[in-house]
Amino acid sequence: MGILRFMLLVSLGLVLFGLKTTVSQPQQAQVPCFFIFGDSLVDNGNNNRLISLARANYRPYGIDFPQGSTGRFTNGRTYVDALAQIFGFRTYIPPYSRIRGQALLRGANFASGAAGIRDETGDNLGAHTSMNQQVELYTSAVEQMLRYFRGNTNELQRYLSRCIFYTGMGSNDYLNNYFMPDFYSTSTTFNDKTFADSLIKDYTQQLTRLYQFGARKVVVTGVGQIGCIPYQLARYNNRNNSSGRCNERINNAIVLFNSQVKNLVDRFNKGQLKGAKFVYLDSYKSTYDLAANGAAYGFEVVDKGCCGVGRNNGQITCLPLQTPCPDRTKYLFWDAFHPTETANILLAKSNFNSRAYSYPMSIQELANL
Repeated sequence: MGILRFMLLVSLGLVLFGLKTTVSQPQQAQVPCFFIFGDSLVDNGNNNRLISLARANYRPYGIDFPQGSTGRFTNGRTYVDALAQIFGFRTYIPPYSRIRGQALLRGANFASGAAGIRDETGDNLGAHTSMNQQVELYTSAVEQMLRYFRGNTNELQRYLSRCIFYTGMGSNDYLNNYFMPDFYSTSTTFNDKTFADSLIKDYTQQLTRLYQFGARKVVVTGVGQIGCIPYQLARYNNRNNSSGRCNERINNAIVLFNSQVKNLVDRFNKGQLKGAKFVYLDSYKSTYDLAANGAAYGFEVVDKGCCGVGRNNGQITCLPLQTPCPDRTKYLFWDAFHPTETANILLAKSNFNSRAYSYPMSIQELANL
């Protein structure tokens, strides 16, 4: 490890080690509204009424959340819950499936477990709301919001231009599509490069559509180090070795995709979408650093789910009424796929006012524009 890399990790470790997993809030929200698009990492209940295996509205999910099992795929708060608190929202941004009327003006969460950039992604798990469908739901929401501005599209545009839009997509396009050849044909149709190219082409259109309907401050997160989640550790090491190594075949494909997402952000910021500002979050690097320096952050277990079945608690995800680990704060992962509340809060705080994992500015700088 190079000396600069070592010094960066040490400094980040000291910063994050000092962060408490409580979130202090400003007196008033820094932005008027917060719109969220994504998958199960940020879904907070949109899948609850769908016929799908990608649901989390049962115990012990939500065991540490005040409202209990709401459909969040973790023990407590998600990453965007923590961000909403840091922004100063007094309540969490609700799922779009439960929003009515004027509440839309505070924002909405359109995320759906198993969703991807491609429409067919996640079909192996049942019903879900793809990114294309989430974008269309958002355009319908904009039409609803227009009535509160008496049909004045310019006023609504000015309002939306002050809001933060968060989008995190791509994980399922690899986990529940490209690297699932028994169910999908994409791995025979594409190679790693052409599949990433295809995803970026679709993602460009989807993000442009958000821009056309008012998005001007947009946070786009890359895909995390999913070759190292408990699910992959259980599958990969069971078939190939017992050394606990990550599945670098998947990680290498993710790095390729992430580099293209960052390039897309550059293109948008250099005039392709006039008046908009995009921020890229390097989730791959942030999740790598969190796992590699787990002890510095208070984690004792970084390769197993707190709740699950089989090797690494990752062969089968957390089952209804299963007893999870007693101290969730010691675990990086809640289940086979998703971080614990503690990890989510640490990641949100480290991303908010630092450029260590954000480009070309921090989330706070974006909000202040």
